[in-house]
Amino acid sequence: MVSRHTPRTRARDIDRALVCGRLDTAYTDGQLDFGEHRDRTARAMSAKTLGELADLVRDLQPPEDSGDLAAPPPGRRPGLRRAAAVTVAVAAAAAGAAVMLSDGDGPAPGPAAVREQPAAPVAVPDDAVDPIVVTPVRPLEPGGFEAVLAAVRDRFGDTVVYRLVLRPERAHIERALPDEPGRIATYTYAGGALRAQPVTVQRFPGYQDFDLGAVDAGAVTARIAEAPALVGLPGGTVSHVSFAHDGTPAVTIYVESGDGTRYVKILFDGGVLGVF
Repeated sequence: MVSRHTPRTRARDIDRALVCGRLDTAYTDGQLDFGEHRDRTARAMSAKTLGELADLVRDLQPPEDSGDLAAPPPGRRPGLRRAAAVTVAVAAAAAGAAVMLSDGDGPAPGPAAVREQPAAPVAVPDDAVDPIVVTPVRPLEPGGFEAVLAAVRDRFGDTVVYRLVLRPERAHIERALPDEPGRIATYTYAGGALRAQPVTVQRFPGYQDFDLGAVDAGAVTARIAEAPALVGLPGGTVSHVSFAHDGTPAVTIYVESGDGTRYVKILFDGGVLGVF
């Protein structure tokens, strides 16, 4: 029910993807400038709660084409309306929660997939053999990028993507739909498995598909480890790493600490483009 969703409710990968799509639309129609779009997108990708996501789009106008998404019933209390703001607008999902801020890029309603949570190493017993321990892949650690790359290749037969975001325990892969290249499908890699998400977003103008095979995995992994020192936050931690092609194929490494968030942008070969 709606009452189960509060501003402190934990955000899902789908919620973050929808808000990023909403921010893309706001940039396209002139509500946000380049810097605002970049900063809000970074905050959306690292948001932990629905309240944090709602704050990022609260001052934006709703897109004109929002008829395919559920509107909040009249008379709902403001606190609950805000709480439901970034709930995915799909028919069988959200358990009746109203959608307020997810009407951005027109993701088609549909049944939500049940997403398995990353688990601790699990022993698989067998009477005839020793137990097998399955250790979840951590994308930001050495070998993590290569594991994600292999999963993409196994699933699609190539390593071409629209955007890739690595997080400590999972990764988000975005690819153009084969029969509709202007729409981007989202996949989540977690626990060693790649799963499709029931949401698509509109392609952001100026962003191109690129081949993850062109990335120097060793050089990028080294930069991830060096990032806190590179941005001047030696006590910070890397929250997420974004791969995209907005005219220049690049990797953006975000570092968070008590002193704020900074990021370093590098080329696919590890060369530093700038610190921000």
